[in-house]
Amino acid sequence: MRVIKIIDALHLDEQGVKSKTKNGRLQTVHLRQGDLDGACAVYATVMVLIMIKALKYSEIGNLADYGDGRFALKKLKKELFELKGMHRDGNYFFHEEFDSIASMLRRSYSKYVEVEHIEKDVISVIADQIANNQPVLMSYSAKGAAHALVAIGIETDKNDDVRKIFCLDPAYDAPKFTYWNSVIDLETFEGRYNYRNFTESGQCAFIKLEDVLIISKR
Repeated sequence: MRVIKIIDALHLDEQGVKSKTKNGRLQTVHLRQGDLDGACAVYATVMVLIMIKALKYSEIGNLADYGDGRFALKKLKKELFELKGMHRDGNYFFHEEFDSIASMLRRSYSKYVEVEHIEKDVISVIADQIANNQPVLMSYSAKGAAHALVAIGIETDKNDDVRKIFCLDPAYDAPKFTYWNSVIDLETFEGRYNYRNFTESGQCAFIKLEDVLIISKR
């Protein structure tokens, strides 16, 4: 028997996938590239922060508003949306070799979150985190490309081996009737890019899993 596990933070209703705020209200959790005008890693990071209740969608949606009282939130916005060249007009510059999501979060938001970067045994790490209801910021490489997205669930077989990773992907529209809009198929193929990623839109690519970032709330 195959078993699907989805993190408890997500909820599905007639408007699609949501998460809850601290007071129990449902809020938007998926961000489509173009909503905030920036790189996929930034979108995926914000989705994780929303899921773990370290951030509300309403707090990050208005990029022009720096009048709130949370200094850490102001610093986070500057790190993600200004210092990395994430412009409201749709142009952005995100040079990961000069900086990283982990260092930005540690500089600006360490009061609210802890960050752990992992490069080995990422499938096992993802499975363990999902079992603990923790979303995972993950990356993969493909031929001539790289991408970041959020793991929110897994499928296991009768032997408890992970067969699929279910993700919220900022490169595609929010799902309407499921918790995910992107699937990583862990059936092994030959070559460097030994897994597949396919989406609701019908896109399919051979990929190699890279690293993960565990962002947990303090």
